Amino acid sequence: MSQQKSKRILGLLSICIMLHHLGQRISAPWVPALYRRHGLELFVPIGYLLVSFFFFCSGYGLIKSMRSKENYFKGFLVRRLNRILMIFVFTEIIWFIARTSRDVLGLPLNPYSWFIYAIISFYVGFFLIYRKENRYSFWLMAAWILAYSVICYLLVAGNWWYNAAPAFLLGIFIADHEPRADDSTKAATAFGSSRKTILISAVLCLLTFFLSENGNGIYQASGMRHYGVMNLIIVLLQAVASCSFSLLLYTFAARTGSDTADTAGMPADSKGSLPRRILDFYGSMTLEFYLIHGLFVHLFCHHFIDDSTPPVLYIPNMPLNVLAVFALSTASAFGLKKLADLITAWYRRSEGLQRFLHSMKKAGIVLLAIAVVFTVFMGVRRAQLTRNAEAKYEEFRAENITMVNAGSREVAVYTGSSETAGEAGAEAPAIVFFSSDSLPGATLHLKPLADLLAKDYRVIVIDYPGTGYSPDTDGERSADFYADLVKATLDEMGIKDNIVLAAHLLSGLYAYRYIEKYPEGIRGLIGVDAVVPEVGPHYLGGGYSSIDEYKWYLDRYAGAEGRSQEFLVRTGFIAAQMPFYEAMYPTKSMEPYIPVLEKIYVENYHRGAHLEEYRKAYDNCMTVMDFRLPEDVPAMFLLSSYIRNANPYGVNWLTEYNRIITDKEKQYVSVMNGDPYRIYYDPKFMKQKIDEFLE
Repeated sequence: MSQQKSKRILGLLSICIMLHHLGQRISAPWVPALYRRHGLELFVPIGYLLVSFFFFCSGYGLIKSMRSKENYFKGFLVRRLNRILMIFVFTEIIWFIARTSRDVLGLPLNPYSWFIYAIISFYVGFFLIYRKENRYSFWLMAAWILAYSVICYLLVAGNWWYNAAPAFLLGIFIADHEPRADDSTKAATAFGSSRKTILISAVLCLLTFFLSENGNGIYQASGMRHYGVMNLIIVLLQAVASCSFSLLLYTFAARTGSDTADTAGMPADSKGSLPRRILDFYGSMTLEFYLIHGLFVHLFCHHFIDDSTPPVLYIPNMPLNVLAVFALSTASAFGLKKLADLITAWYRRSEGLQRFLHSMKKAGIVLLAIAVVFTVFMGVRRAQLTRNAEAKYEEFRAENITMVNAGSREVAVYTGSSETAGEAGAEAPAIVFFSSDSLPGATLHLKPLADLLAKDYRVIVIDYPGTGYSPDTDGERSADFYADLVKATLDEMGIKDNIVLAAHLLSGLYAYRYIEKYPEGIRGLIGVDAVVPEVGPHYLGGGYSSIDEYKWYLDRYAGAEGRSQEFLVRTGFIAAQMPFYEAMYPTKSMEPYIPVLEKIYVENYHRGAHLEEYRKAYDNCMTVMDFRLPEDVPAMFLLSSYIRNANPYGVNWLTEYNRIITDKEKQYVSVMNGDPYRIYYDPKFMKQKIDEFLE
């Protein structure tokens, strides 16, 4: 298979990958109906097949080069990785600027950059294993790729991170088993000369692709109890499909013969047909095109990066969207290529820079030492912050927290500061806060608002078990769990009627369930960006073939978040997240408690109870999917302008609130400027809105 022909195929595949990513954001079945446009459905499920040939060509090319070039491994990593890392860094900077401008940071910055991590891993493995080749090298390389796949699985990376990886091994195998002959054309076509090979590859690819795409039906028919087994089967089927697809393209390229360019040393097709010249053009910048096109996919999509972020410049017309992405991706990729060519030319003329980059081992040791020192520093700082917060933490407990026996569970309750608590009297409305999943300790987080409200109302802020000052307890974190917990707490406190439920974000689900189960005594509902049930199926984005897969992934995602948080805590890097609280509470009254808030965050956020709440998010949404407000219960939904404009998870929250409302004279939606966290940083505004509602 000639290099020029493979580049042409890769150029075509890079365009198809762009259409695949566009299809996922425009035409896929998981795209909310409000934004779905037909036309790209064909490209939605074939992404891993397209990428597999890139892996195949990499493995194939490495072996061919190793066999034909002397001292091939001298400077191998520098030679192979310099260009990749250069383009990667350039595009990461662009992605970083784009994401920070929209306040939507996250890793990886480029959601499609997984291929770079994979191919770098494979290059490093190839270098370590094949530089001292022996008869076990191929199997050691297979073990390396298997280890990479296991790591990806444990980190809850999507299947696409590793389902096409075996194609890299196939490329190595094919290249190493092509018969050597003086006639390069015969050698190149040896594997592709048989129609039988083409037929078997095509049938195997179609069969395994079909079976993997219908994994949900197989799962349901087989009676399996754990979706993880089905997912493993699907990944294996996808691996076979990707290898078969790569072999099919290889045989196609091999059967059509070699280009004269590869034997004569000059481009035979420089004056060839227009399609070939176009494919040559894209084949020369596949890396640049791959790493930059995703930015334009998201810039012109209905949401930017994920389905909880507002759009940048949404183009609802599908053909126009595709054209804009294609044109700007092409221009940007070409510009990146030219910039990289200029830097590469300068690098080749600079002996000092070459010496520096060839001393990567020394640079790596220095960077590792810096990382170790920094990690120790962060750990010491975290420990110091925790010690400093301990006294203030206990002081707040002693002065403000009341422990209530809610059935078999002990929960911490805050009813306002000593200056304001009890002023309202027993006949005043009792405002009961259902705290959100973003609050690792509601009693302290909602203190500024609770203190203001306690002057005119009875206020009850509850730390759910495993958060704030409430000890953790057993129990599945279902909507019923929270509704029953709050009911038992209120009963123990003697609060039976005149109850106003105030729910924030995810706890809106628990307030809905409370109203369904315990309607007696409810005076009203206040929902501050209270989650609507329709969010459930879209909570983690799209791409799931069944509810079983979705829930299985949700469970694994929670576990991965917990492990990540544990790593940050143990290394001390969690301290980097702490300025979040300083920005959230600009009022001076909370300054003494910032270290306590940080301590609570470290101890509870993305830990046991919080992770269980994540795991049950879908089920809890489905529990109250048919919820409608009783006509005699007044309600105010405070909808932030951020949520109103962003329509997180592809759900129109305003429409969903109106679906829940049954009496528009007593129940209404009020749009407020700001974001969902205004309840923390602007208590005076929240107090004003609550006063207006209760009056």
